[in-house]
Amino acid sequence: MRSSPMPSDDFWQIISRTVGPGFDQDAQANALRAALRELSLEQVVSFEVAFRRYLNQAYTWDLWGAAYVIRGGCSDDGFEYFRRWLVSRGRDLYETAVADPDSLSQLDVGPDQMLEFEGIYYVIGAVFEAKGGEGDVRDHSEPEAGLDGPQPSGQPFAEDEAHLAQRYPKLWRRFGNDPLG
Repeated sequence: MRSSPMPSDDFWQIISRTVGPGFDQDAQANALRAALRELSLEQVVSFEVAFRRYLNQAYTWDLWGAAYVIRGGCSDDGFEYFRRWLVSRGRDLYETAVADPDSLSQLDVGPDQMLEFEGIYYVIGAVFEAKGGEGDVRDHSEPEAGLDGPQPSGQPFAEDEAHLAQRYPKLWRRFGNDPLG
């Protein structure tokens, strides 16, 4: 059974309540857990459907190439975790990055930050289960892009320095010789 996604404004309001200063993933996971516990089981499922939809919308070659430059490489799983991180940072960063991945050059990040957030997705499943949900919360959503689903949208990037420097000039200037990975 498929569920409808939570309305965008409601989804992003919940995310914005969880974002703290810096990139403290434990604090954000705890804040998200608390926020989701306030919702009904149906609303948790609706939140998950919206979360998955945003992950899938960010499944583009442009963003994957940006993550590749920032991190000095980016596997399938790494790109999944990067997209989770991107959604976790809130609507403004997400929408700006999806529209212009090169804008990520403006991030205030240090060399110890990998820009990935694998664990955020597990919070949703744990709250779903704690509220009496049966099975996997992902069963209520569209298939996850990249896992037996469609390929990324857009034009693939080449793993070539000249290509990456041309396609992502701002990111290349910032991370090309000094990636976070």
